[in-house]
Amino acid sequence: MNRRDFLKAAGMGAASLTMPPSLLAAADKTADQILEKADARIEKHRKGNAALRLLGPDGKPLDASLEVNIAQTKHKFLFGCNIFKLKKCRTPEDNAAYEKHFAAMLNFATLPFYWWNYERQQGKPDDARTDEIIRWCKAQNITTKGHPLAWNWGEQKWLPEEPEAAMQLQLKRIERCVGLFKNDIDIWDVVNEATHYDRPNAKQNAPKLTEAIRKMGVGEYVRQAFKAARKANPNATLLINDYRTDPAYPDKVISKLVDDQGKALYDVIGIQSHMHGGCWPVKKTWEVCQIFAKAI
Repeated sequence: MNRRDFLKAAGMGAASLTMPPSLLAAADKTADQILEKADARIEKHRKGNAALRLLGPDGKPLDASLEVNIAQTKHKFLFGCNIFKLKKCRTPEDNAAYEKHFAAMLNFATLPFYWWNYERQQGKPDDARTDEIIRWCKAQNITTKGHPLAWNWGEQKWLPEEPEAAMQLQLKRIERCVGLFKNDIDIWDVVNEATHYDRPNAKQNAPKLTEAIRKMGVGEYVRQAFKAARKANPNATLLINDYRTDPAYPDKVISKLVDDQGKALYDVIGIQSHMHGGCWPVKKTWEVCQIFAKAI
């Protein structure tokens, strides 16, 4: 499918993502045209005005003749990476370098919650490792995110054979993690890669969970998962996440992730660019972000 056919299909594939003529026109911009207005968009969307009232220790306004220097110490924009290698590099020197550069460059860390590795033995989740990472991130003033609470890319041998029982454990696991780490991790990738949940590798590596999703239905699966997470932490930021950027993602998953009144159960749409399969050029990045912004 070429770019024009993709944009046309995306616009017609889901009502929530219908693209106005202005957006279709924007899709025809060149990379240079997109980037040349980046500074203007930063001024418009990433900056704002503020009025400061400077007081002394006694609570009285400072003298107007004083020179005031203000230095930004933290950015609201989250820029991060997974933190899986914290304290697990090959040498003490590598560990020290990892910590130094992570803290210097990034303000956002993704913690691993892959269920098949996190709870290899039933009832013995690796919460201690999570606590260790959380402590380090707090000391560095780094925001944390958990990834993923539900993903049928692997599974433990101890999961029950019955699909309903396996799914109930999955939902309980979501509620447990979000509740246990409330106020320490308040951003979560709740469900990962549900669009093509039944691809061959998933069927082979996680047959029980894959069958449980099939029997429940993708829509009900993601809804129940998000409801479990929201119950555990009503103020959490919840993401639906996928590597699919074609119309199947909004059609099969995003459009179904709503309550009985049609209100979205998610807060953020996660997009995995999977650039290990090839770097996204500027135009593709722009087009994908514009399309999925319509669903927020």
